[in-house]
Amino acid sequence: MEALIGSKLSVMEGRLLSGAGRVGLDENEWNALTSLSETNTVFQTYQWMKSWLKAFGDQYEQLIIAIAASSKVVGIAPFIVEEGFAGERIVRFLGDGKADYCDFITTSDRSKVLGAIFDALFVSAERWHVIELNNIPAESSTIKLVQTICHRSGYRILEQEQYRCPTLVITGHKDEAIEIFNKPALRRRQRYFEKNGLLTFKDLTGAAAISYLGRFFDQHVARWAGSKSPSLFLDERNRTFYRELAGAMADKGGLLLSVAEFNGQPIAIHYGFDYNGKLLWYKPSFDVAYAKHSPGLVLIRHLIGYAIKQGRDEFDFTIGDEPFKSRFTNYVRKTMTLKIFRNSGRYYYEHSKHRFLASVKKLS
Repeated sequence: MEALIGSKLSVMEGRLLSGAGRVGLDENEWNALTSLSETNTVFQTYQWMKSWLKAFGDQYEQLIIAIAASSKVVGIAPFIVEEGFAGERIVRFLGDGKADYCDFITTSDRSKVLGAIFDALFVSAERWHVIELNNIPAESSTIKLVQTICHRSGYRILEQEQYRCPTLVITGHKDEAIEIFNKPALRRRQRYFEKNGLLTFKDLTGAAAISYLGRFFDQHVARWAGSKSPSLFLDERNRTFYRELAGAMADKGGLLLSVAEFNGQPIAIHYGFDYNGKLLWYKPSFDVAYAKHSPGLVLIRHLIGYAIKQGRDEFDFTIGDEPFKSRFTNYVRKTMTLKIFRNSGRYYYEHSKHRFLASVKKLS
């Protein structure tokens, strides 16, 4: 994803770019705009987008919308188009399915920028049937702004809660975070390894992190072998993505590969991110030979300690409310899905299905 060529626009308007679209921003300019955006996570960075496109881009049509004002790019909508059932064309965020948080990349003038983005989409409505925007943080102003835009333009929109995101908020709650760090259940697991050998921890970035990726992949594959959910790293595309992302972040920072070693051997590895004052949980693994002693929990305790010691605002366990997360967190966020329909019949079908499933869940 080289630098993008933006149109020289004197007023705020958008241009829809297909295929190998160019937005007019280099790596530093893209990330500078990301840092100004309401949702500023690693999943909106240039490195993330570039790495995802390298691994998965050839499977999708790119649909990038760049918004410029006075010759300056002020907003980006990084989309792909996926072909669904019976040829239905579905617009999604680039990185959908891998990015835990998705959103538009904009300056502070968010209402106008999103208005221009959707003007460009609606003018090109023949190119899509459904716009499905997943994993938008529930607190993002995107939710209400897009609803308003769609209602004003006559498009049907369906809002759904998608995931719960348990988080250990540290800033303002440091005593509570320390109490969680010192939970007997966590300390007990760590003491087992300390009493029976040498337990050490590594927090790796750059080239050092890249050198551990082979062991991380192999450990993850072994961890999930024979289960109903085999490792994603059996797919070479996923290995490519993780390698590309590690390489792209080697000099820019953001990646944090944390390792718990017992007698010099890795017993648990976590591929995560240390970005924008937050530690992000992403992909863990552990050595199944030590499963009964919970090496994964030993590494979680280390990560909580790392976040506290480094003065991070929070340790975000991101999407998914697996039971273990609730034991180490004090706050729960949510992500939302927005579905916009070109055809009203399609909307009513999805709306009815959503209400039926919600009623079944309520009764169960």
